[in-house]
Amino acid sequence: MVDVEVAPPAPPAPPGPHRIGPEPLRQFARAVRRSAPLICFLLAVTAFYVFIVSAGTWTHWRTWTVFYDAQAEGFRHGHLYLTEVPSAALKALRDPYDPTKMQVWRWDHVYYAGHFYIYWGLVPAVFLAAFKTIFRIHTVIGDDVIVFIFVVSRLLAGTLFIRALAARFEPRPRGWAVWLAMAVFAIAHPTPYLLARCGIYEGAIVGGACFTVTGLYLAFRGIVDAEPRAADRWLAAASVGFGLAAGTRVSLFPMVTALVCFTAFVRWRIEVGDRDRLWRIGLWACGPAAVLEFGHLLMNRLRFGAWTEFGASYQLGLPIKVGLRFVIPNVFAYFFCPPIHTCKFPFLFGHWDTTRGLAPSWLPWPVDYQSTEPVAGLLTMTAFAWLAVGGLGLAATRLRARGRAGVEAPRSAAVVWADRWIWGALVLYVVGSAAPLLLLSASTMRYEADFASGILLIATLVGWRLVVAPAYRAGRTTAATLFGLIAVGTVLAGALFGFTGYFEHFKRDNPTLLHRLEKALSLCGPP
Repeated sequence: MVDVEVAPPAPPAPPGPHRIGPEPLRQFARAVRRSAPLICFLLAVTAFYVFIVSAGTWTHWRTWTVFYDAQAEGFRHGHLYLTEVPSAALKALRDPYDPTKMQVWRWDHVYYAGHFYIYWGLVPAVFLAAFKTIFRIHTVIGDDVIVFIFVVSRLLAGTLFIRALAARFEPRPRGWAVWLAMAVFAIAHPTPYLLARCGIYEGAIVGGACFTVTGLYLAFRGIVDAEPRAADRWLAAASVGFGLAAGTRVSLFPMVTALVCFTAFVRWRIEVGDRDRLWRIGLWACGPAAVLEFGHLLMNRLRFGAWTEFGASYQLGLPIKVGLRFVIPNVFAYFFCPPIHTCKFPFLFGHWDTTRGLAPSWLPWPVDYQSTEPVAGLLTMTAFAWLAVGGLGLAATRLRARGRAGVEAPRSAAVVWADRWIWGALVLYVVGSAAPLLLLSASTMRYEADFASGILLIATLVGWRLVVAPAYRAGRTTAATLFGLIAVGTVLAGALFGFTGYFEHFKRDNPTLLHRLEKALSLCGPP
């Protein structure tokens, strides 16, 4: 036997620089390729938004109002009122809210106890104050910037929500139908029209829609997630989104309350009604929204001495009345009032002081109803929205079908309740956001954005169902063609209406470009 000397093992080499292997790089490259079309879509729509906001100049944005910045500066100075000091003439008035004294008003400001406030939701101002403090910004940030951020964020949330719905839809819609639905959500009326004037009036509405759609997407993820702990996190995030919506658009308070409770109930039923989970689900789904809503109510108490006073009672502006007698004219204004059609580009206009004249003669019109501002109804400007109306017939048909034995394959309770949540949440969104507006004594185009997002999402689901419903190929082709034409027409109408806005900003800020477009695209014959 021969002894063999074995050398000791060599010490390990010192660690070198970390290098990514080829497989992670390939996975990243595949992810980028898959996401490229979506990124290009979002960038293209955002570029269109910039084009509308800037009146085609790309660099010049008109600042219409600076209310959020004024409130943010108030927060940064340690108080809840604006830093601007009311004039001595206003302070000297015995009744500062008398409309005959409006020459000394600070229009649309809230005047209370010697200070100015805003009556819009405070969430955007809180975010703006935090942003300016963190980054040490001292310049004024106009409300146009806030509106633009909200519109782009709504675009992103709506796109993600539509794609998530498509992934779950059975049978799954074709890719082109998903892309068209995303384009409609992005560009359909009234979004481009609102971008034509980015003031706080639009900011509160679009911000509420942005946070609501974000909450819907997050809540959907929580509803369909099979793992309870992950679902809780999604529901908590959704609740934050809903709470921020109420804190941005105060008319959404009742809708948000109903929506979070409905979401919690559906998730509880999906988990087979486990009582031990009821309180936990309720805490995650309702708690954040409740805290945010309570915080805003507390701000009301600190500012105006009343929990439910948002400042509208002390607004320096024309008073708005509330009553059932305004429902019928508001339904006409927001859904059926036609735009002004001409052969001159951009072909569609919404003029001031025309709503009453465009209404049918038999329509009851209260004498105290204000119809000064431009309005074009959602169903006359957005053909795609008619699909949502058709959804009522579709729902009735499905209910009758379910009553027949063997018509529909059995589905799990989780799937059934998830479907109920989708339709129920969207209906709550539309009804809850539209109902307060139908009671007001005035109509204006921007109010349509309060409920338009919900209607477009319902129309998307109905449209997908109609496209896949026909049993024969010819029927499916016809349905797909109609769906495509309606979607493209809706996108085109919304884009054209963005060239006008409340004050025809292209004519004011870029008349040269508008003249060129009129000359090249108008359909009018020679004079």
